[in-house]
Amino acid sequence: MRTTELAFTAAVMLGCLFRIMHWTGAGFLILLGGSLLALFYFPFGFRTLPAPKQTDQLLWFSLLGGIALCTVVSGFVAYLLRWPHSSTVLLTGALGCGVALLTGVVLRYKHPRFDIYLDGLLMRCFVLGVLACTLLNLFDGAPFRG
Repeated sequence: MRTTELAFTAAVMLGCLFRIMHWTGAGFLILLGGSLLALFYFPFGFRTLPAPKQTDQLLWFSLLGGIALCTVVSGFVAYLLRWPHSSTVLLTGALGCGVALLTGVVLRYKHPRFDIYLDGLLMRCFVLGVLACTLLNLFDGAPFRG
């Protein structure tokens, strides 16, 4: 499943490169890769992360993390394609990633048996949440001025 996630991410990054270079097909690549990545995360994407046993995963936390990451990736797609209300979706996703990150850190230290499962989820929430906040702060709701 990790290769699937990497392939969808590569499609989004390639679409961003196309967007920067003003080549055709940028919107299609961003929409296709981002939508598939969002669907990959929603809602059980992290049930496939490595864990010694299926019982070393939490269903409610998989739902929380999956929905937060699905929302932030959907916000990225909408933001890159300049759709209306995209900054609201991106902000909601960033806040969801923050909640999942804080909850995951507490779970990781209270229940050490979940550490393998939580590490991947926490890293994804951190990276995507910081990227969403950076986009919102840099562009102030107006992506790609110029």
